[in-house]
Amino acid sequence: MIGAWIAGTAAVVLVLLAASNVKLRMLILREKKNDEIVLDIQGLYGLVKKRIEIPMLQFHNIKEGIGYKTEFVNSKAQELTHDNRQHINKRTITEAFENMRELFAHCFHLHDWLLGTLKHVHCTGMYWKTEVGLGDAAETAMTTGLVWGLKTSLLGFIFRFIKLDVTPEINVVPLFNQVKFFTDVIWTARIRFFYVMLAGILLLYRILKVKGGLKTWQRLLFKT
Repeated sequence: MIGAWIAGTAAVVLVLLAASNVKLRMLILREKKNDEIVLDIQGLYGLVKKRIEIPMLQFHNIKEGIGYKTEFVNSKAQELTHDNRQHINKRTITEAFENMRELFAHCFHLHDWLLGTLKHVHCTGMYWKTEVGLGDAAETAMTTGLVWGLKTSLLGFIFRFIKLDVTPEINVVPLFNQVKFFTDVIWTARIRFFYVMLAGILLLYRILKVKGGLKTWQRLLFKT
């Protein structure tokens, strides 16, 4: 009898966990020379909360590229767990491209897995405001129209793969008497924890179908 109760309780817990949502919220803020990118991840009914912050983006030069600092924050304890500083330059971009190509080559139809996973993602909020000012009224008006076009094209492409549950709030504000660029993006999404687990199992299966796939993914993803 006790064993049946334990099995029943475990089954209920597993069902509740599988039915829970993984929620993501991304904030991108760019104003003058100040940059901030924040990603909040919440899952298992709020038991898991993580925050990744990039409070600094700094362009050095063509050779050194862009320097940035990443901070990992424990949202429940409101404390910084660790941080690191890195650079994005020609070498790192080339290396990332080569690594991505090798990952695709060592996973059976990785693009099918990605599209299949994305169809379970729901966008529950989209706010994107941009302020543009070039000092000249004609140039500002032209740039405002260009930004509108880029935004609608980009979001139209994204929402071909992700389900949209709300109407996006998009604004482009022209500043005719200022020289300024400001953009603020807040994006929230959710996916069932069951589909996260299923995606992980299917990804592992597809990796194992390719000879040397598991070793290649381990080498590229966990190298120091």
